[in-house]
Amino acid sequence: MPGGRNQSCIDSTGVPGFRRPDIVTGVYDPLLVALSIVTAVIASFVALDMATRVVAATGSPVRTALWLACGALAMGTGIWAMHFVGMLAFSLPIALAYDVPVTLASLAVAALSSALALHTIARPSLGRRRLLIAGTLMGLGIACMHYLGMEAMRMQPGIRYDPALFALSVVLAVAASTAALLICFRLRHETIVTGPWKKSASAVVMGAAIVGMHYTGMAAANFPEGGICGALADGMGGAWLGFVIAGLATLFLLTTLLSSVYEATPPTIRSRLVFLVIAAVMPVAVMTLALVLLDFQRVRDAKAGDRLNTARAIAAAVDRDLSGVESGLRVLAASQLPPGDGLAAFSLEAREAMPLLHASGLRLEDSAGNLVMDIRQPRHGSTVVAGASGASSPAVAPRPVSAPTEAMASLSGEPSPEQLIEVSVPLPADKAAQLQGATALRARLAPDRLRDLLALQQMDPDWLATVYDREGRVVARTRGAERYFGVEAPRDLLLKLRGQWEGLMDTTSLDGVAVQTAFVRTESSGWAVGISVPSASLRLPLTRALAWLVGGFMLTIAGSLLLAWRIGGRIAGAVQALTQPALALGTGVAVEVPPLGVVEVDRVGRALTHAARLLDAAQHEANHDALTGLANRSLFRQMVQQQLALARRNGTSVAVLYVDLDGFKEVNDTHGHGVGDLLLKEAAQRLRAAVRAGDLVARLGGDEFAVALVHPGQRGAAKVAAKLVQALSEPFELGGLRVSVSASIGGASAPSSPAEEPADCDALLEQADAAMYQAKQSGKSRFVLAGV
Repeated sequence: MPGGRNQSCIDSTGVPGFRRPDIVTGVYDPLLVALSIVTAVIASFVALDMATRVVAATGSPVRTALWLACGALAMGTGIWAMHFVGMLAFSLPIALAYDVPVTLASLAVAALSSALALHTIARPSLGRRRLLIAGTLMGLGIACMHYLGMEAMRMQPGIRYDPALFALSVVLAVAASTAALLICFRLRHETIVTGPWKKSASAVVMGAAIVGMHYTGMAAANFPEGGICGALADGMGGAWLGFVIAGLATLFLLTTLLSSVYEATPPTIRSRLVFLVIAAVMPVAVMTLALVLLDFQRVRDAKAGDRLNTARAIAAAVDRDLSGVESGLRVLAASQLPPGDGLAAFSLEAREAMPLLHASGLRLEDSAGNLVMDIRQPRHGSTVVAGASGASSPAVAPRPVSAPTEAMASLSGEPSPEQLIEVSVPLPADKAAQLQGATALRARLAPDRLRDLLALQQMDPDWLATVYDREGRVVARTRGAERYFGVEAPRDLLLKLRGQWEGLMDTTSLDGVAVQTAFVRTESSGWAVGISVPSASLRLPLTRALAWLVGGFMLTIAGSLLLAWRIGGRIAGAVQALTQPALALGTGVAVEVPPLGVVEVDRVGRALTHAARLLDAAQHEANHDALTGLANRSLFRQMVQQQLALARRNGTSVAVLYVDLDGFKEVNDTHGHGVGDLLLKEAAQRLRAAVRAGDLVARLGGDEFAVALVHPGQRGAAKVAAKLVQALSEPFELGGLRVSVSASIGGASAPSSPAEEPADCDALLEQADAAMYQAKQSGKSRFVLAGV
């Protein structure tokens, strides 16, 4: 027991304390172990994906360096977080913490090892020699990270490592690193989109290898007895810290992974909205989970504090009760006996003292433990010794009380078979002769008094309070006291009781139930009180909260993703609806974009409509005569060429009429350009009115016009030409002026048979122009068809 404590109250016969083994055994928190395994698998998956990103960015030195740095930090953080959470899962009978600078140094080693791995994977080839060298260096780095983390506890005396397991852990680290490099190299061209199952399976294998190396290294560590953690003063520790580190590391890993997936997927509106939702929900979910875990830990610590306070109160009550009995025994042992039969006189005093001591029996024993006198001696009964360690008498273990011999006086009457507790004090040396050599006075106490004491405490129904003697045996219990009376406490609890006066630990009760026990060892008697509560009941609020949290998160993420998918589809549909109007620009087709329900898209649609109108106007101006509104020479040539192509394909013909106004110059010179312009407009209208809907009228320049007739035949062309001559010969009423002009028209037709030589628009116009001059030379106001 630690020095400086008063241990002289109970059992001054000197019952020794616990014997410590050379090596202290630690225990693991299953939840943190599982969390470390999950962290290792996630870190491995991110490492595989980072390899892909680094390889994909090799064309750009800046991008390569950026992805290498981010990948090394993410991968190193993940591996380090797994090791650190695994170490936080380990607990000893003493409090543990970790030195912050040394812990951060182990993180730096993990990041450098990861950078080496990613740099190796980014190489175009990976030979056996390079693989072995890189795998060995990376494995040694991971092993260095692990054992640096172990040294962060600053144990005094230092940790002793089993050489075989130490070497095995290093070999496993090198083998796992080599295998991880090989897997990463072979899957470096597989993205999370193209090869998710391959990467997932490989991540499980890599994670298992990393976990195996870590726990092999932990198994190699031997903690000497009596050791203390030197990092307690300024270090960090606690299970809650494991959850925080794992949560933050997971958040960082998932963020890195999402960034990688973001680059690997096509940049569609839907995919970007989905990533936006995940990026918004994931940190909130992780932080909410961390807050739930922290709140659970806070409530759990508060309840543990309540149990610890109750255990302190019970321990103090047990100490007071036993101290009262011990004080009464000392008074009885120091009483003056009259000369003569000392045993008889002492027995009378003892009988008077028994009700005051609430004892069921008193015993006198000599230095060899032989019974001298026994009041109410039972035939059989298990006894548990209570006493102070300052005594010099030998310990008396629980044992059946032997039957009285002829040399022993039995003054007890009927024997009692009940389980008993004994409290003893030494007798003064001057009384040994009066009491037939007796050296110790023992009082037998029924365990019911301690059970009644436990019953008086305000405890929750699921609490189990147990009182242990100095040897760690059950003395009283709120449930199953008779069944477990005299049974040793669980082994791990015994180890805790050796090293600590009070504390909390997860253990298994004598009933085989997983419990969390708050224990307090009394300062005077060395007895202990433990209050246990089933771990399942402690985890039930967390399980319910996590179930609601996970359910709510799944519903939120599902609803958000569905909403993002629908909104993205609506936006994408609206954007796609602009495709046809955009393609129709400049084709002459009317473009009118209806409202699409998205303000930005509608703005673009209105811009497209306006642009189409401007483009149509520009095209109209480019292809039409500004004065008459007729097609200009360029559009006329284009349209005639198209019709010629159709005519050759279909075996039809195309005719071109060249129209020149006779006498226009005299009108223009006499009445001015204004009247001339009015004359040209009116002539254009008469030309439109005289041709068919499918024919084309154009102004070639000045007072020259052209008409394209689609498969009219020779007679049809002559008929239209005659009609035009007649229409243009009629007088024109122009703003109160009456003027007269005539028209000379020349015509030409394209070949009507594919066997004939093909013609083009320019050739037809030349032929028609020549025919028009023939008409002028023939007296004007007439038409001439070429080749007729």
